[in-house]
Amino acid sequence: MNQAFRGAVDLTGLANKVTKEKLGGNTSQQVAVPALSAELDEQNVRSVIQISSVVPVIVVFYAEADQGSINLKSKLEKLVSKANGTWFLATVNLPAQPALAQAFGIAEAATVAMILAGEPRPLFQGDQAEEDLVTFLEKLIELAKDQGLTGTLVVSDSEVEEEVKLSPAQQSALDAMGEGNYQLAIEIFEKELAANPGNEELADQLAQVKLVARTAEGDIDKELAVNPSNLAEAKRKADYLMAIGDAESAFELLLSFYDQAGASSELTPHLLELFKVAGKNHPAVIKARKDLAMKMF
Repeated sequence: MNQAFRGAVDLTGLANKVTKEKLGGNTSQQVAVPALSAELDEQNVRSVIQISSVVPVIVVFYAEADQGSINLKSKLEKLVSKANGTWFLATVNLPAQPALAQAFGIAEAATVAMILAGEPRPLFQGDQAEEDLVTFLEKLIELAKDQGLTGTLVVSDSEVEEEVKLSPAQQSALDAMGEGNYQLAIEIFEKELAANPGNEELADQLAQVKLVARTAEGDIDKELAVNPSNLAEAKRKADYLMAIGDAESAFELLLSFYDQAGASSELTPHLLELFKVAGKNHPAVIKARKDLAMKMF
């Protein structure tokens, strides 16, 4: 997985917390949208992230000069029109949107990614047969349902509700992250949390920013290739697994080290912080909490 893709996962974390508040945490609702597909750019990317908290979002990168990517885009546009609002299609003109391409870690046209519950993930590259796309999308919808995304989209003439605005502190932290100043973002959230103790949203956002800070400079491929032999290596690899959205593997790795002598006091706080990154309703968090409780008691 491209290292730049990790950055997209990290940077959407803060926006996704706002998204879930806006949608009331109810992922089984119907949400009105102007259309079932949209051309993605830097101005509407947050709205598309919001949609991904209700249904899966497929993102196809195309270029007018690449016929394979145009064919793939056309097939997906045809399929989304027949999908009864069970998924959303975002199309990206690769040459015209270099910042989005970099954020997703995409270098070639005819590449498909998805956004699921605010988390971008790469899927495949190259044109596909329509019947194969149908099979893939059916499986994707089932995966989304397993993760609690049972909503549907309905096309409405009215515009999508205006985005929830970030607080000044949240906006300052997000701006700092966008500039690569993760330490400043951490300090902003720590100050806000100190002034609002017990605020779960702030605690979750602080955990997310800390994860970004710990993983921003590493080589994602090298970090994921490590076979941890000690606690420090296990914690570091777990961070990178979280950064690419693989919460289940991150938690399993840390729990596998839990029984080592003296490990519990060091691993438990790290696990609890990563639980905040994923969100308390994430299926992997629910399972890992049960497994942790069994080990503790």
